[in-house]
Amino acid sequence: MSDKTIAEQQGAPDLDNVVVILSHTTEPMNIGAACRAMKTMGLKHLRLIAPLNPRGRTARALAHGSEDILDGALVVDDLMDAVSDCHVLVGTTARVRQLRKHSHLRPSEAAEHIVDHSRGGKVGILFGTERSGLTNDEVDLCRYLTSVPTSEEHGSLNLAQAVMLYGWEVRKAWLDALESGKEDAPAEAPAGSNVRRPEMRVRHPHRGTRLPTQRELNNMYGHIAAVMDEVGYTPEEKLKFMTYLRQLHMRAGIVNWETHIYHILCRKILRRMGAPKFEGIEED
Repeated sequence: MSDKTIAEQQGAPDLDNVVVILSHTTEPMNIGAACRAMKTMGLKHLRLIAPLNPRGRTARALAHGSEDILDGALVVDDLMDAVSDCHVLVGTTARVRQLRKHSHLRPSEAAEHIVDHSRGGKVGILFGTERSGLTNDEVDLCRYLTSVPTSEEHGSLNLAQAVMLYGWEVRKAWLDALESGKEDAPAEAPAGSNVRRPEMRVRHPHRGTRLPTQRELNNMYGHIAAVMDEVGYTPEEKLKFMTYLRQLHMRAGIVNWETHIYHILCRKILRRMGAPKFEGIEED
């Protein structure tokens, strides 16, 4: 029985919603080896941001038995094109980030979040380039950051090794969720259907509630930034404010109709100031 069938029958988290994203990979062999690691752990969806020779002989040789993942990988040049439909991003990093240095999750903790969020939509696991890891812009999009507590003597993991490690943790958390769902679910409800994250416990009288995609969030922040430009924020002030606002939303969570509150506020401010309408808005 396939992983997909098991998930459908038990109403459980779905590995099909988990996406592995490799950013600016410079070693084709890592792409191939990552494909093999993914297939071993039941992960199917790979996205590559500006990779080097992703489907050449070297990558294909290392992808032995998982060429379907390599051939089906989405290759894009832009970060947002790779993550726009993801509701949640989890960033893997070995570097301490100043604003979030005390909030790095261990792989097992990150995997629990990944599996939990996979109930409601796509979740991306983002891996940075081999030499320098994730950029600050990539980190800013991630709701969670995770690090492997490696030895201080040699703390660097190969990219494909990291994909295998996180792939196993995700699979283990998924299997645990299946077992827990069978034990805890009410008799009249499918397993896992009674699980709701804190930010999803809100209700709107006229709208459905779901997590916004990265494209929707980016659009909201763009609208806020347009207002800040009009009221005289300097680029430095705007960058600091937007960074803190993103971090607030990462910690507290935000749902789709809450983003509309920001849009309404921004529209009113721009209109009152006689400024042009923000054209980035995707109308409902």
